[in-house]
Amino acid sequence: MSSDICGDANSDTKKVQILMSTYNGEEYIREQIDSILAQSYPDVDILIRDDGSSDDTFLILKEYEEMHQNIRAYQGENIGVNKSFFELLKKSNQDAAYIGFCDQDDYWLPEKIEKAVEHLQTLNGPALYCGAKTLVDANLEILEDQQNPHVTPGFGNAVIESICSGCTTLMNRKLADIIKERLPEDVIHHDWWCYMAATYLGSMYYDEQSYIYYRQHSGNEVGASGSAIGMIRAKARDLKKRHGDLKKQLSDFKHFYHTIPEKDKLVDDILKAEKFPDRFTILFNKNWYRQSSLDNWVVRGLFLLNRML
Repeated sequence: MSSDICGDANSDTKKVQILMSTYNGEEYIREQIDSILAQSYPDVDILIRDDGSSDDTFLILKEYEEMHQNIRAYQGENIGVNKSFFELLKKSNQDAAYIGFCDQDDYWLPEKIEKAVEHLQTLNGPALYCGAKTLVDANLEILEDQQNPHVTPGFGNAVIESICSGCTTLMNRKLADIIKERLPEDVIHHDWWCYMAATYLGSMYYDEQSYIYYRQHSGNEVGASGSAIGMIRAKARDLKKRHGDLKKQLSDFKHFYHTIPEKDKLVDDILKAEKFPDRFTILFNKNWYRQSSLDNWVVRGLFLLNRML
């Protein structure tokens, strides 16, 4: 399908457009789309790119497209979740005042979009909203022992950790336009890139109230765990799998965003930590931080061992 799925640029400027990337998601896709259609916010479009599914996902999407005028779906070759979302961002409607990302297997509470818009309206300049998630099992039963932590967003955090889950995000048009003109070839996570851009150029609001049921099942692209041990194990697996990617992501970010000296210096200092003695210096740099005190010490140790870049 051609890029005319992006729509007309003369519509209501308060429109929200949700971007969804799908891949072999036939099991849960109906529940996800139905929860978006049931949102309390009155003006929502859904643009869906199927990333080369081999099951019936795209057939289901076309059924919804035929039934709902605010849904557009098209299929492309399999390029992976990050690139798929970036392709969607490039096709996003210019008449949409807000752009959000969406997974294929979660469930949104009715007020999710409305609350995000309310918070974004309080921010000036390029701005991003994201928030907490409620972990549920495959049947949408809430998992026990959950506690949404207090977090402090900032560029000093974004360079070294992402607290931004794409399925919770909504960004204003200013930020969306900037990001889609500066898309890297590859990143660790597309939502992490958006977090860095937002805190570099503007602001981000993190909502500690959850408006999404984040489904945990065997097919998750990126999962989560409700236990501290589970989270540490997940982080360790991700670090091992992604060793070297942080350097690439920060190098790409430096290429596209290099106009604010104080923030540029932080990126440069981290990239220099691959070599000694800068590797030692970064240990005492207080301008970057992880949300957890334990994480801070662990990651500084990984820098010392040259396991972060």
